[in-house]
Amino acid sequence: MTPFRQSSIKRKLTSIIMLTSSIALLLACGAFVIYELFTFRGTLVSQLRAVARMTGKNCAAYLSFDKPGDAQKNLDNLIGDPQITAACIYKDGRVWAKFPATLKNDALPAHSTASHRFEKDVLFLFEPITDPDGAPLGTLLLQSNLAQMYSSLRRYVGIVTVVLVLSLIVALALSARLQRLISGPILTLSDTARIVSEKKDYGLRAQKQTDDEVGVLIDSFNEMLAQIQKRDTELQEARAASERANQAKSNFLSFMSHELRTPLTSIIGFSEVLIADVQAEGRNEWVDDLHRVHDSGKYLLELINDILDISKIEAGKMEVHLETFDLDGLIRDLKDLMRPLVERKNNQFVIECPNAIGVMQADRIKVRQCLLNLLSNASKFTERGVITLSANRARRNGSDWLIFRVTDTGIGMTPEQMTKLFRAFTQADDSTSRRYGGTGLGLALTKRFCQIMGGEVTVASEPGKGSTFTIELPAVATSRGAAVTVAPATATIVRASGGRILIIDDDPAVHELLAEALRPAGYTLEFAASGAEGLRLAKELHPAVITLDVLMPDMDGWVVLSLLKADPDLATIPVIMLTVRADQDFGFAMGVADYLQKPIDRERLVAVLKKYHGPRSSNQVLVVEDEPAMREMLCRMLESQEWTVAQAQNGLAALESISHRQPALIILDLSMPVMDGFQMIAELRKHEDWRKIPVVVVSAKELTETDRQRLQGHVLKILQKGDLSRGNLLLEVQQTVKLFLSRQPALEA
Repeated sequence: MTPFRQSSIKRKLTSIIMLTSSIALLLACGAFVIYELFTFRGTLVSQLRAVARMTGKNCAAYLSFDKPGDAQKNLDNLIGDPQITAACIYKDGRVWAKFPATLKNDALPAHSTASHRFEKDVLFLFEPITDPDGAPLGTLLLQSNLAQMYSSLRRYVGIVTVVLVLSLIVALALSARLQRLISGPILTLSDTARIVSEKKDYGLRAQKQTDDEVGVLIDSFNEMLAQIQKRDTELQEARAASERANQAKSNFLSFMSHELRTPLTSIIGFSEVLIADVQAEGRNEWVDDLHRVHDSGKYLLELINDILDISKIEAGKMEVHLETFDLDGLIRDLKDLMRPLVERKNNQFVIECPNAIGVMQADRIKVRQCLLNLLSNASKFTERGVITLSANRARRNGSDWLIFRVTDTGIGMTPEQMTKLFRAFTQADDSTSRRYGGTGLGLALTKRFCQIMGGEVTVASEPGKGSTFTIELPAVATSRGAAVTVAPATATIVRASGGRILIIDDDPAVHELLAEALRPAGYTLEFAASGAEGLRLAKELHPAVITLDVLMPDMDGWVVLSLLKADPDLATIPVIMLTVRADQDFGFAMGVADYLQKPIDRERLVAVLKKYHGPRSSNQVLVVEDEPAMREMLCRMLESQEWTVAQAQNGLAALESISHRQPALIILDLSMPVMDGFQMIAELRKHEDWRKIPVVVVSAKELTETDRQRLQGHVLKILQKGDLSRGNLLLEVQQTVKLFLSRQPALEA
């Protein structure tokens, strides 16, 4: 049955027609054959009955006068009838006369009162013999052979069989043609449905051929296609509108990020400048008020950042930047940062973390922000109590997980309050918001951040006893489409001879530049112009550090790196990759030496300036910023550090200023009219002298990072060769080498 169900409708219709026709023809032919059989038998019985009656009348007188001899002679006349094979007359139940005379009595059937009977190929017919008055005298038996009847029947069956076969052939031919009346429209409908399914072309329509039920089906199918086409068009229009709305929302977020943060940056920055000025003048009575202004600005900025983060998550624009980082360092950072806030309400801050908890691959900034939100929340609702931060590892389904818990002995929550806990702009209840303040964004962001990193945050609490927030994150987080940042490798560094550095680069100019930067610091340099030569020297010299170019003719840097890490003797040597990033949308790819996020951290700004202010540099800094307040704040900060400052309100004005006098360093905003920061950097790169000037980006525009997952665990730092200025590249290489050489004794110990 299954093959029949799976066959085509044409075959099904043909099979059904043929099956019906065959059964009907077989029944008809069978009935005819049976009818003819009974007709043959009836005719034969009638014929024998007539002969028997005639013979019986002739032998009646012989029976009356008991003359069997004369009766025998009369029976011998039956020899002329080929159908009669034997005959006899019974008198008083015994054989009285017989034909042929030589026939033995035991070959004849016993006397019977039956009219006739058929046995195999023989017919026995019994006819009573009476006198003229009707008195019984005896019984005549005639025996007939049925061979002739069967021969005629076989001929008839043959004719019927031929007729049956011819009828089936005609039925097959007719069914093959007539089934198209039904299967044709259905197959056309099926083909149309298949094309629509494959090509998603809802403009097609099935051709209606009849007005029967199949025609009604085709009309319904076409109507369905029309509805789908209409909804598909509406869906495409809605999708396009949604994409336009998302793009508008993204543009709005980017615009508001800049427009909201810029004035707040000025407020925070000028408050820091004023604090330094009034302290220098000894007018300490204003310091507390200025700190309040500064702290309020920071709070408002954090609130704006939270709102923008929530908006980015809802718009699907939040990215996860994966990096490998040390958990011990993160815990220490949180301890130092949160202790003053926790102890402000006379709370005890307890850290429970096993020694050497190890590393984690996740978005460090988001993990840190989640824990900060929970700790801030705990300190807000706890007074004269204990706040505990714990971190542990656990195995789940064969994977390594990190479990962070923040426990407090504060006011606690009811189950009803906990149901509202992770909703944006919602707190446990209105009285909590009035008494303790806050917006309810922190916990909502924490939950969203944990989810996009593949984890979850839960809470357990009792009123009056405190709360415990638990963050569960995979030790190796994953995020689709996430940009991956590779942190410095944590593998043990093998102590090499002296301060030998192997430089693998096919560009002789790079050899010369690095030699100028590193030899004065006391390093011994070895150079390799190809990957193969670099591998050979690495095995021979076993240097302390290797700098490796990515783009080389014979063997690129990725192949060399994989071979280095595959060799147990060389795998632990730190490798610094020198590469050019092709992403033109980001400031780092266009030649920036560093990146600072608004609002400006004064100490960070000073550190960056000292980093790029070498002994042979001039003392001038060019500030390129379109916001007058921001530009003024930066100038005052720089001038307080004995820098000579030049100003420009856009990229075009900055290029004009540089053409007259090249600064030692450029502080550049990205979002400006006339010519923005990206265009200005591109113009700087066109001039050999100008591209050497270090550029520090100071912008409210958020920059993401390109995926670097293939470097995970193998490289120490990514430097930009070519896109960075010469001074920045040399100093970055020098500082990185110094950092890892200085760590060697501690690591060996």
